[in-house]
Amino acid sequence: MALTIEKLVTGAFGLAHDGGRTCLVKDVLPGERVEVSEIGSKGGACFYEPVSILETSPMRIPPVCPLYGVCGGCDFQIVSRRDSALLKQESIKDNLRRISGLEKLPVFLEPAFTESLAYRSRVRLHVRLSDRTIGFLGRESSSLVPVTHCPLLTKRIDDLLSERCTILEHARRMMFSNKVNRRTGFVELALQDGDDEVSIDGNDVTALGYLVNSGVFFQSNLLLLPDLLSFVKENAAGSVVMDLYSGVGTFSRLFEGEERTVYAVEKEKRCLALSKVNAPSARSFTADVALFSRRVKGGVDTVIVDPPRTGLHPSVVEMLMSWNSPKIIYVSCDSTTFCRDYAVLKKRYAIEKAKVFDFYPGSSHEESCFVLSAVGVT
Repeated sequence: MALTIEKLVTGAFGLAHDGGRTCLVKDVLPGERVEVSEIGSKGGACFYEPVSILETSPMRIPPVCPLYGVCGGCDFQIVSRRDSALLKQESIKDNLRRISGLEKLPVFLEPAFTESLAYRSRVRLHVRLSDRTIGFLGRESSSLVPVTHCPLLTKRIDDLLSERCTILEHARRMMFSNKVNRRTGFVELALQDGDDEVSIDGNDVTALGYLVNSGVFFQSNLLLLPDLLSFVKENAAGSVVMDLYSGVGTFSRLFEGEERTVYAVEKEKRCLALSKVNAPSARSFTADVALFSRRVKGGVDTVIVDPPRTGLHPSVVEMLMSWNSPKIIYVSCDSTTFCRDYAVLKKRYAIEKAKVFDFYPGSSHEESCFVLSAVGVT
């Protein structure tokens, strides 16, 4: 069966229609005519894999990695860095129309991206000690794909991958500590590259001046992170800033040395311990955001939210509405959940501006930032 791809949707799936059926295809681009094979269905959509490209998009480029399609680490290495950011931006706009119900789209600034290939400073490796194999899980599987070089990793992490000895040593220690994934049987090692060294399995390092470690979340693309930090800081206003889902103090740190009151709220205690070092003047709280938000009655000038992919809990959305803060800066790693949240927030907030930050080129992962202003509040 042949399909014509209409557009890309979240997850870098190509959308097409066959009669009344919604068809989703991976590894394709808008405008391409593709011979496909059905692989399953879910939620009213049929999923296909491409068998051959009958008409090729001018955007298509060869994948940079020979393991593309086998390794599960990347699923969108078929366009340039710039086209990757622009296509993700179009997908986000489409979600604003469909999910948030917007007829008029907000201003989208030029998307941010980097041309550098070796950008990824954070990674999770899988190790099978029985035959000393190091690699990543396969695409859509729990099989282990041996990897000795990854073009997307920073040089220091890639060197560790090719040298192997340090990784195997750490993996053996974890095995003796009974830290083996019971589902796969593999030891999992988290690595975070820093300013001077690599953190393996939880030792602290500095990255862009932040104290971080591989055991907690920090952005993986340190080349692009300064752009996001600058964007958030330049759009924050007022003397009281609430940083919800504050992590290691990524945004709270921006206001150190300024005459502002900053609240940092983070449920993960390991993150908050680092946040107290990175942003010592912030008033830190270890609490679930949904519970903490009920204790705040308002008086916050700017709320910064950087939730997980699941987005905001409904109670948090309602609390934000009740605070009526002049400004909300919403950092989103999944535009479908942002658009769901904004479908409620739009009753009181307009999107002043939006910007895509393509932190994960080569993958379908999205990252964007929305500046919301309370209607009638300046």
